[in-house]
Amino acid sequence: MIFMDINVLENLGLSRNEITVFLKLLELGESKAGSIITKTNLQSSAVYNAINSLIDKGMVSYIKKSQVKYYKAADPETILDYIENKKQEYIKLLPELKEKQNKGETEEVELFKSFRGIKTLLSELIKDAKKGDVYRFFSIENPEEYKIATEKVYEVQKAIRKELGIKTKGIFHEKTKAMARGATITQKRYVNFPLPPNTQIMNDHVAIISWKGEQPSGILIKSADIAKSYIDFFEHFWEIGKK
Repeated sequence: MIFMDINVLENLGLSRNEITVFLKLLELGESKAGSIITKTNLQSSAVYNAINSLIDKGMVSYIKKSQVKYYKAADPETILDYIENKKQEYIKLLPELKEKQNKGETEEVELFKSFRGIKTLLSELIKDAKKGDVYRFFSIENPEEYKIATEKVYEVQKAIRKELGIKTKGIFHEKTKAMARGATITQKRYVNFPLPPNTQIMNDHVAIISWKGEQPSGILIKSADIAKSYIDFFEHFWEIGKK
């Protein structure tokens, strides 16, 4: 016996009763309602409701013989016609749905893990950046973590920013000053007090990354309001930092 995954049919919008009746009619061929009720073990009202719905969908037809209706399942390929009709109906409705769509700002938060995940996070951060946009970041305070992050992730991302013509401003801790001197594309300021976690701000996105442990993790926040707060926070640090 072959067991069929009826979830596919349910996903097309057919009810369980409609699926049961349609499949049984495929097996039985032309049948009276009574036979369908007996073979499916469904209540008569459920069978009649399913039959009428399937007729509306073009998946069941009937003929009368001596005033008795005999029902017949349409060729299974008619389901493709049903899908196509639904698609066309949706396409007609689509302009109205898009008109109703809230065009306001959407806010999102995504979590990334591993070095590969952080590379993806940073790619998403600058995905929509244009030449002349400003990329701001609070650097990594711990020298060991700074070295690992630079070698495994930031050298590649720095080259991409340079190629895109993005302006870069970074705030570093004095402990990493000697290591940071090579960042030639970056305008730098140094402070001698604790920095926030490694944070990057780009337009309406904020990335916050932790480099502790064997694998880094980070979150990417999309929010114009939150990004604006971080930009203001960064610029305050920038004013009091040393060149």
